[in-house]
Amino acid sequence: MKNLNTLTKKGKFDAGHRVMHERFKCANLHGHEYHYELEFTYPELKDIGYALDFKEIKRVACQWIEDILDHAFIANPQDKIIIDACHKINSKLYLMNLVDEKSYCNPTAENIAKELFFIISTLLNRTDYLKLNKIRLYETTSCFVDCKGLSKEDWEQLTTSKLYPLLLKYRVEKGTIEYDSRLTQ
Repeated sequence: MKNLNTLTKKGKFDAGHRVMHERFKCANLHGHEYHYELEFTYPELKDIGYALDFKEIKRVACQWIEDILDHAFIANPQDKIIIDACHKINSKLYLMNLVDEKSYCNPTAENIAKELFFIISTLLNRTDYLKLNKIRLYETTSCFVDCKGLSKEDWEQLTTSKLYPLLLKYRVEKGTIEYDSRLTQ
């Protein structure tokens, strides 16, 4: 097995949320400036001298986060009052997808990181070359979670959710860009 190296891309987004049924202050509507680190592994550098241009991570993965999560309210799909309010005022809304007909999913840092792991893996993983290794998601400057993968059940749940075909469509729409000019002639 070849040595695996890592590359990391950082970014941030602002979003609101609340934790349904919590007994303390996080049950209130509030928001955070979330910071994230996307860590990828790769076996070796391409001839041009890097594994993947950071611009490509920004163009696809970070742009999805910007388009969908930035300045959105991230909600538990069972939080009907908030969902109705967001629809009524035409506010940007993202519903958690780690759910089935018997459960719900609060938008905690842990659950958001799990969904982001799935999203970024779907958008950028190259089976034999580049692979998302870890997401670190900061909810505040002093609190963060690391997600290093998903359980088989979570992966299956997300691949059968409404999110998955949207990600596949987004990936196709973004296409791929060859950054090495020697390979485009």
